Amino acid sequence: MSFLAWIDFDQADRDRTRRIMDLFGTEESRDELGLGSIRDALADLMFPGTSVIQTRLRYMLFVPWIFRLAASRTGSAAARLDFTRGYEIRLIDALLAGGETTGIIGSEARAQLKRLPSDVYWAGLQRWGVRAEPGSRADCLSLPPDSPAWISGLPDMPDEMPPDPANLKPCDFILRSEEASFLKDRLVITASETLLTTLALSGWRPTYTEGKLDVSAVWLHSDRPNWSARNRGIVTQAESFARVMRGASLLYNLVLAEQSAAAQGAENSQWRDLVALYRQSLTDWQEDLRTLSISDWKLTELWTLAEDTSHRIAPLTMRFVGDWREIALRSVGAVADLSTARSLVEMREIRLKGSKSRLRNASALSRWNGASGAGLLTYRWSTVASHLGDLANVAG
Repeated sequence: MSFLAWIDFDQADRDRTRRIMDLFGTEESRDELGLGSIRDALADLMFPGTSVIQTRLRYMLFVPWIFRLAASRTGSAAARLDFTRGYEIRLIDALLAGGETTGIIGSEARAQLKRLPSDVYWAGLQRWGVRAEPGSRADCLSLPPDSPAWISGLPDMPDEMPPDPANLKPCDFILRSEEASFLKDRLVITASETLLTTLALSGWRPTYTEGKLDVSAVWLHSDRPNWSARNRGIVTQAESFARVMRGASLLYNLVLAEQSAAAQGAENSQWRDLVALYRQSLTDWQEDLRTLSISDWKLTELWTLAEDTSHRIAPLTMRFVGDWREIALRSVGAVADLSTARSLVEMREIRLKGSKSRLRNASALSRWNGASGAGLLTYRWSTVASHLGDLANVAG
């Protein structure tokens, strides 16, 4: 983004702008225009059982191991649930002691951790068929002994994880060969036709440059021609939706930047420069769309695909996407100054948020940090790439 070269802030402003630009690259940071149901439907079709808050794949085994151990203990279901929490908290130190530095859930919060790994991975364990019974974590620990909560064939708990969490030894996220095979088998059985399974069985592993994925979006994957026709179609829909609808998000942020500049006064160069940044981003977006045949993007196919998921797409959301597609297809001038585009985006946000709309509520606008949902949707791709790397990099 060479157009940032003209920005001449003081250090505080430069830091703020850097954070804003980081948000441009943050996956699915906010859903300001009510597009999350479509995003999640496409992500579930490609990568079932995953979520953006997952970190490392071996948690898919840590959790059932801990819960199976808890189920074998005497006492009430509540006491067994307390045992799982204590074990999950102690696992943090065991992973740190094992040399892990990233992906540890709760490494900072420790005992104050509110969202435990079991919470983060619970739905995914059900979707992959590792968890054999529906219900909550408490429900799982209330089952009678003759109702196993976990699928047969679950790999044995490693020696590093003894019955008493006080004796936990250093652990790591490296999957053992039998563990990786088990997880691949679960994918084949529960999600055989999905792209996640295709990539898992191919042995693809991600590569990184300076901490960033070399394949930054799934539609840039080199093996795409070898995928099934259905998966290619889903990925094409995901790419079209992400690239086209990003323009609406950028325009929304531009309007907020303009209102912030007006509210802060002409002497505040920070907001004026942010206005220029979003205008340039919209120009770049329009130029980028030249490589995408918007006229070939069939929304009826997108809505049909979404029907195969648990996500319901509201008619008003369908209409908004369709109207924005027409703007992206037919606009020849700068979208930033197109009244129909501005009106469409503004009315969408106001309809969704009501009195909390940043466009109508000065207090809400004052809390805006400079970027909301401005990044390109990538459908959990960074998480999925990490999982695939874990599957490919096994030990023993």
